[in-house]
Amino acid sequence: MSQSHKLLAAFNEGVNRSTAGDHQAAIHAFDKVLDEDPKHSPALSAKGFSLARLGRPSEALHCFERAIELEPSIADNYRHAALCQLELDEPEEASTLLERAFQLNPEPPYREAAATEIFTLGESLLSRGSRRVDKARYRHARHAFELALEYHPAYVDAARALADVWTHLGDAERSSHYTHLAARLRPAG
Repeated sequence: MSQSHKLLAAFNEGVNRSTAGDHQAAIHAFDKVLDEDPKHSPALSAKGFSLARLGRPSEALHCFERAIELEPSIADNYRHAALCQLELDEPEEASTLLERAFQLNPEPPYREAAATEIFTLGESLLSRGSRRVDKARYRHARHAFELALEYHPAYVDAARALADVWTHLGDAERSSHYTHLAARLRPAG
């Protein structure tokens, strides 16, 4: 089997493992590819995705940053890197990466899908760890919900989540603002 066939087989194995939810085995397969070809951008991206799924955002971010260096025209690498930045509570960096992703893929459904991913991340930040959510976690999640609403201004659930976050952070005025916004955004019917 030629070297390129071995790389393709290892990459496909990684994709199949990742799709099956076996991210640790997927990372192992992608590492085989990267050992032979450290500039294999799809393997870097896929490894980053699996690392992110395993809750290792710093390592995932490194993979996405390297993939961006190698292929700066792929919007998804910026989007996935931005999600890692948000998980690491670096909203300014995340916003910069998302803006670049949206320049590369300006389609509204792409922006809305990213907003949904960001919102889901915000929800997961509140449900992780100990039962009691402290103010720091509410502030962290707030950044995600704000970006979700910024990138999808009609996102009712993001407005509701912000109302709840601001209630927990003790700002009744902001909570009321987002409660009213959510009511205005509610679809008629």
